[in-house]
Amino acid sequence: MLDRKMKLSWILLGLFCTGSMTPLIASDDPIQLPSESNYTPWLMGPLIAPTGEVVTKGHFTFQPYLYFNVNTGIYNSHWKRVSTPNFYNVTLQLETQVGLTEFMDFQIVPAVLYNHTEGESATRFGDFPLIFDFQLLSVDKYKWFPGIKLGITETFPTGKYQKLNPKKLDTDASGLGSFSTGVDLVFYKVYHIHKHHFLSMTASVQYTYFAPVHVKGLSVYEGTPDTHGKVYPGNTTTAIVSFEYTLTQNWVLSLDNIYTHENKDRFKGSPGFIAPFIPGVVGRPSSEQLSFAPAIEYNFSEHYGFMAGSLFSAAGRNALDFYSAILSFMVAY
Repeated sequence: MLDRKMKLSWILLGLFCTGSMTPLIASDDPIQLPSESNYTPWLMGPLIAPTGEVVTKGHFTFQPYLYFNVNTGIYNSHWKRVSTPNFYNVTLQLETQVGLTEFMDFQIVPAVLYNHTEGESATRFGDFPLIFDFQLLSVDKYKWFPGIKLGITETFPTGKYQKLNPKKLDTDASGLGSFSTGVDLVFYKVYHIHKHHFLSMTASVQYTYFAPVHVKGLSVYEGTPDTHGKVYPGNTTTAIVSFEYTLTQNWVLSLDNIYTHENKDRFKGSPGFIAPFIPGVVGRPSSEQLSFAPAIEYNFSEHYGFMAGSLFSAAGRNALDFYSAILSFMVAY
């Protein structure tokens, strides 16, 4: 029942956002701005996609996220869902974005995780991303063409990833153990639809390279208590298309459509044995996942806003089947 409700929410929001684009595409009339000359839409940004503009010098944005996640199964190599014991996770992210120049900012996203399954639980720090953004093309440069932003993400492996306790059932894992570098190209534009209704569109493509990781014992890359060697994590490509539609200046609907592909991991070393003459398996197969994130925003002003939504998997191969509820608020100055 929950799965049907989630998918129905995505379909309705998708149709709503798509329908909202019709007058924009079909009309040849020039844009008619609202009568109030100082009217601007208040937008927090989609729930998952990166923001489409940098924060300029002298300004900052503070936006915590609280995730309530449950993994209910996996998609096997044939895209078939297989049930597994529920794995619960609560994650708090404290995203802070600070302007450095008129075209450059940086972000930090520290995170704390709480995991629980089958009576076992643990609390850990997650990996630590540091992001530098560069505005290559201003959003206001052209009437119809979007602005372009380049993001460079360096993630430091501050989370626990190896020497896991087999009795903890992976609840003590909170990171990947790899220094990773991501390159993200973001296209963003806000279009005026009618009166006080606006539609923002974000398209993002990110490619992430993961450095080799030394592993000992059980790890997020599986293995056995006797495993030791080096894992070469598969690189990841993520594509996101997102929409925000303003119902009023305060109320906004948003939708993220996310596709992720991960290459296969490679391993060199001794995998250990799970039983006499049966070696362990280290490394994850290649995977794909399609997920959606509908949300609703309430913006008190251009400086303060609140967002609530969900993120859920719709299909996958060698990937998790999950549901998430997400809460966020924003302070921008």
